[in-house]
Amino acid sequence: MKKIKVIALVLVVLMLGALIVACNPSTGDGDGDGTKTKYTLTVWGSQEDQEMLKAMCAAYAEANPQNEYKFLFGVQSEADAADKVLNDVTSGPDVYSFASDQINKLYAGGALARIGGTIETNLKEINSEGSIDAATITVNGQDQLYAYPMTGDNCYFVYYDKRVYSDPSQLATLDSMLDVADAAGKKVHFKLNDDGWYLSSFFFANPNLGYEVTYDESMVQTAVTCNYNNADGLKVMQSLRSYVNHNALVIQTDDSKIIAGFTPDANGEVEVAAAISGTWNAATIKQLLGENMGVIKLPTANIGGQQVQLSGYMGFKLVGVNGYSQNKGEAHKLAQWLTNEQNQKKRFEIRGFGPTNKVVAASEAVLNDPVISVVMEQAQFNRAQKGVPGNYWTPMGSLITPFIAEKEAGTLLSVSDETLQEYLDALVAQITGVSA
Repeated sequence: MKKIKVIALVLVVLMLGALIVACNPSTGDGDGDGTKTKYTLTVWGSQEDQEMLKAMCAAYAEANPQNEYKFLFGVQSEADAADKVLNDVTSGPDVYSFASDQINKLYAGGALARIGGTIETNLKEINSEGSIDAATITVNGQDQLYAYPMTGDNCYFVYYDKRVYSDPSQLATLDSMLDVADAAGKKVHFKLNDDGWYLSSFFFANPNLGYEVTYDESMVQTAVTCNYNNADGLKVMQSLRSYVNHNALVIQTDDSKIIAGFTPDANGEVEVAAAISGTWNAATIKQLLGENMGVIKLPTANIGGQQVQLSGYMGFKLVGVNGYSQNKGEAHKLAQWLTNEQNQKKRFEIRGFGPTNKVVAASEAVLNDPVISVVMEQAQFNRAQKGVPGNYWTPMGSLITPFIAEKEAGTLLSVSDETLQEYLDALVAQITGVSA
């Protein structure tokens, strides 16, 4: 009997020991044996950001010594991240950056993990309203956050030659901007043909003009509405008819033509007085114009007899966590780290990117940066670039193509309002897929 009791006691002790081990697995999160949890995380970013991204991830590992990390870095531009990620989403990156207009496509492909709880609350508190809007998807009428705001500077504004415009007030209206340039025998470049991205700035000047896309639960576009062909839209076309006819305005342009126009000739003269472009040309234009380079927000335009502020798209770069990540929890922590105040400040200092973090955006360094401060100012008027109809860009890009021949023939101003209305009706039919 004693032997039986002793054996039973030993068994109880062994069982208790097993339970203790089961309840306290060796995860490295404070265990006494010093074992660390190992994580392998694949991180994608642009070629230009690789060195900075690696340093940020190294700092993350250093800040979390209880874990052991292996980071696998991939080079991928934000512009076409969605196509690359969705090519093999189950084997894709754990964390990656992408342009905000791809968010619906990534969500539909299961490539984005939802953000909730205290992280969501914190992100909404510390980031700009526009960036949160860009990172949000509406599912069954409910707004849901699916990405971490990283940068907010993909928009356009005005570069100008201070030798032509001695006073910034001369650039307050598009009328004045063009007249001053014309008097100086110079041009203003505004890419309004072949590019609906820029042309939308005239329609967006009226907050009542726009489009709306309806999606199903898989974020597949099911219906599109657009009211560009109403009475307010016609006023926009009448305004464009007048502006395009101006001798100083060049609407068939691109980055190379803008740079060439700002390049001084043998006498130090430049052809372009002002041009609408973005941050990607800042360094080159600064090199060409030096202290004569000025930057300012978009002007107002005369639409329907009133001066109204030109608006435009605001594109953001976001960081997403793959919905198929095997280390989703840790991937969320890393994504939060890569987009926090400290690292948004580094992105501004190292790469000149505009921050979405409110504290960084309000910092003295950002406010004193001539380009980024103008971006922050222009952002107040812009619309987040997301939920754009699939058939939007092509018809918008060619909307005022007929104006070019009319201008060359000297007959643009005689194009009737009825014809302008026909252009708009055809535009909306193409965007919505519904004939008038």
